[in-house]
Amino acid sequence: MSIGVVLKQLRAEFPDITVSKIRFLESEGLISPQRTSSGYRRFTEADVERLRYILVTQRDNYTPLKVIREQLEAMDSGQVTAIVSAASADPLISPESFRAPVAVRLTDTDVAERAQVSVEFVSDLVRAGLLTPDHSGFFTADDVRVAQTSAALTEFGFDTRQLKVLKTTALRQAGLIQQVTSPVAHSKKDTAQQQAEELNQQMSAMMVSLHATLLKNALREDKN
Repeated sequence: MSIGVVLKQLRAEFPDITVSKIRFLESEGLISPQRTSSGYRRFTEADVERLRYILVTQRDNYTPLKVIREQLEAMDSGQVTAIVSAASADPLISPESFRAPVAVRLTDTDVAERAQVSVEFVSDLVRAGLLTPDHSGFFTADDVRVAQTSAALTEFGFDTRQLKVLKTTALRQAGLIQQVTSPVAHSKKDTAQQQAEELNQQMSAMMVSLHATLLKNALREDKN
């Protein structure tokens, strides 16, 4: 069957599936559809089931492609038990949460209104480095969340200067992730940018989950 037919079969279960996504998984060696003499992809039912397995594992378990590849190799070689022992970490937050924000251009007044805070508070967040407008002075939808959460924390007695430590931590975590994704993004693969973005989302989710667990452990240790 053609790639178009595959899309129709899978789209009801995976609304975000695209031709580029399938091509990306092929470039990563996770699926290997046959080619016609004209170069067109031809998928078998087994190919579709393999693709469905990959998509379900990504969606439901947030499993990195590296681990999925190991699982598939174990299945191909008959070593089914290797799938069970394959190392994977389920993050507390979905990698989908780390997609780029919807492209909107918000003024400081817009952010204040949506976050239900004052414009002065937004200015305080900018001075503290918690919010950073673009070169034209506009903010994103994610900045609204920053303002909302910061305002909620100030109700516990924190001020914006104290919250700046969270931005410092985030920048350090971003630096660690970029050490991995930057070489991938600058590779010559056609799917380089998409692969880098997927890695970015997966590692961000794991990093936040690790941070949350370490914070939980630290608070528990203080009680002992």
